[in-house]
Amino acid sequence: MDPASGLCEGCLRTIDEIASWGSLSDASRLAVFEAINARRKPPTTSKQAPAADVRLLCDASSHPDWPNQLRFIQRDWLSCNSVLIFDDQQGATLFDSGYIKHAQNTRDQLRQMLEGTRLHRLINTHLHSDHCGANALLQQSFDCELLVPAASFDAVRLWDEQALSFQATGQRCQRFRADASIKPGDLITCGELCWEAHAAPGHDPKSLIFFEASKALLISADALWAEGFGVIFPELEGESGFDEQAAMLDLIEFLQPRWIFPGHGPAFADVDQALAIARKRLAAMHHAPAKHARHALKVLLKFLMLDLEWADRAALEKHLAGATLLGACAKQMGMAANDALHGAIDELIAQGALRCEGTRLFNDDHRRT
Repeated sequence: MDPASGLCEGCLRTIDEIASWGSLSDASRLAVFEAINARRKPPTTSKQAPAADVRLLCDASSHPDWPNQLRFIQRDWLSCNSVLIFDDQQGATLFDSGYIKHAQNTRDQLRQMLEGTRLHRLINTHLHSDHCGANALLQQSFDCELLVPAASFDAVRLWDEQALSFQATGQRCQRFRADASIKPGDLITCGELCWEAHAAPGHDPKSLIFFEASKALLISADALWAEGFGVIFPELEGESGFDEQAAMLDLIEFLQPRWIFPGHGPAFADVDQALAIARKRLAAMHHAPAKHARHALKVLLKFLMLDLEWADRAALEKHLAGATLLGACAKQMGMAANDALHGAIDELIAQGALRCEGTRLFNDDHRRT
């Protein structure tokens, strides 16, 4: 504990908050998280970039070949993109909600976009924290039904934070309820659009993507972006993932989508180019898994710094002490966990993604590594 502030140097909670944590309600825990965010503000003498949640709303007005009922919400890193689809009969359906830090912005902007339409349904492509972090607040605010991939349903019901990857990554997510599950082959009808769920192992073995055959539209989550795809997490834990990602790219090519709405970055129509980039990167990962682990560690660290905005090196080390993914990356790199962590910090500083002032680290921009 820091004697000056009375706060834990690792988690920035008071001794009373730590002692009562196990008995706190979800609402009380969220209040503590909000207090922690306020405590993380650096001294006013330090130059600090504001937290960003930049969004670009695209629809048929900018892309005439898109259905009128579809909105693509492109967001800055930390939160994922979302797809909002209107249905005059049922109400609107939202695919993925973003990170908890942006939850209030997500809710407020959704209210503006909905213009009185009921948010009937929220669907998660997978349950990484940047895709489901606003689930709880949206459930509370809109009383919407929440559907999650069937392979993750029990983990949500039991709220197993290790199985849900929140503990493994050192990230946070408010507890939410799952009302129903979706499995590969299930159909999601939104007005005139009908989306079929497909298994999308690779980045996350439990992930789904959604294809609308009549318009050839694909919600690809983190299986394919315009310039890559998400970290292949199973490979970091000693399980197969590269081969599954290769099969995922083959499936997307077979589906022949005309437009892809990815989990990060812009929507795109040049699918052949995106697949070529993805396959080249995947081949490099196959050839050098240790390099993939180093990249994954930097992504994990940059994500955390986007959330924290600033942190002391020692406090950051303590925060990640229980993050099993750090140890998994270090093992593949042939390094001790702390050596791998501080090596990744130094690389991010050299790349301009972090800034160091004494023992303090600052998120210097909002670029992804």
